[in-house]
Amino acid sequence: MRKGVLDNLFLWEGLPEETINNCLAVLKAPAIFEKGDTIYSERDFPRAFAVVLEGRISVCSHSGARVRTFEAGNVFGVTALFGSARYASTITALSRVKLQFIEEELLERWMADYPAISMNYIRFLHRRILYLNDKIRLYTEGSAEQRLMGYIETHTSADGEILLPGNLAALARELNIGRTSLYRTLEQLTEKKKIYKKDTKWYREGKNEEF
Repeated sequence: MRKGVLDNLFLWEGLPEETINNCLAVLKAPAIFEKGDTIYSERDFPRAFAVVLEGRISVCSHSGARVRTFEAGNVFGVTALFGSARYASTITALSRVKLQFIEEELLERWMADYPAISMNYIRFLHRRILYLNDKIRLYTEGSAEQRLMGYIETHTSADGEILLPGNLAALARELNIGRTSLYRTLEQLTEKKKIYKKDTKWYREGKNEEF
């Protein structure tokens, strides 16, 4: 049952090949979702996290603002485990999607049988917490340009589109800066050829380059 992106799942770090194969052998068949299907919502979600095997999904706030997109190899749904009463985002299929779910019950069994998996899970959560702390610090302490660049780095689709949380006024609220400061910063980044506007959408120039 060993397939593609599952080889690099964060749970396997440092585990012997035999252990990884034992774990993969008990996975259920991947789930298929069609374009437009809701996969997770605030109150309706599986007690599992998911690995994207094929396709693209959209991660939106419950207000409908798109936060980011995920593609093959990305993991989501970790906060759906271990007693969560609600899920923080709405996950929707942007194309036909194949997902490998790893249920809470199965993860608990693996943790009991293979302590290294528990440590890898803790390390993954630790990295997530550090990432979120960095974003909080950026959005509360950085300059308008630093906040906007930080947002762009984590809210750009594969084709370079900057995924806005609604209109620019909503983006200003998201970044906790004034609209005048936001407009001025957009102009500055445009002049620096970091971003550009096409029709009503904003795009990142050279999305694979660092700011």
